[in-house]
Amino acid sequence: MDIISTDRLILRTVLDTDIDVLHDLIFSNPEVMSQAFSGNTLTTEETKHFVDANFDHNGNGRQLGILALKSDNTVIGFSGLLACSTLGQKDFEIGFVLGKEHWGKGYASEIGHAQIEYGLRSLGCQRLLALVAPKNKASSSVLNKIGMQLHSTCEIKDRGTKDIYVIEANS
Repeated sequence: MDIISTDRLILRTVLDTDIDVLHDLIFSNPEVMSQAFSGNTLTTEETKHFVDANFDHNGNGRQLGILALKSDNTVIGFSGLLACSTLGQKDFEIGFVLGKEHWGKGYASEIGHAQIEYGLRSLGCQRLLALVAPKNKASSSVLNKIGMQLHSTCEIKDRGTKDIYVIEANS
């Protein structure tokens, strides 16, 4: 089931067949994992547990989904909105993680804009957050480009130091 659609991308619910693709594309790649997570790669079983716990299986639009090219349904990564209380309120965090071969093609900006539109308009969020490692300059640049502003930096258990970007519904 499609959750968000853009000119080139589809954010859809996860299928069982996506787990191995995500593992090969993202979760077993140290370079991708160092930009998105702690840097530690995951086993196939750990990937399955992560997907089971965090991905949208029924189309509610409030979890992660599979990010695929609209033209041929090639999986390029994952993206979505997750409940987030980092700033002490019930917010949603947007995010995107792409396989390395899909970096630098404008996909992050495209899905980032669509997530903001979806979160603020369709879900009625008053603000959205994005958390990024300070060393991840490419993602920080994307967040600025899509209208988010650096709010603060904090330490998050199991995720390390993160810059927190914010966009408000009235901005």
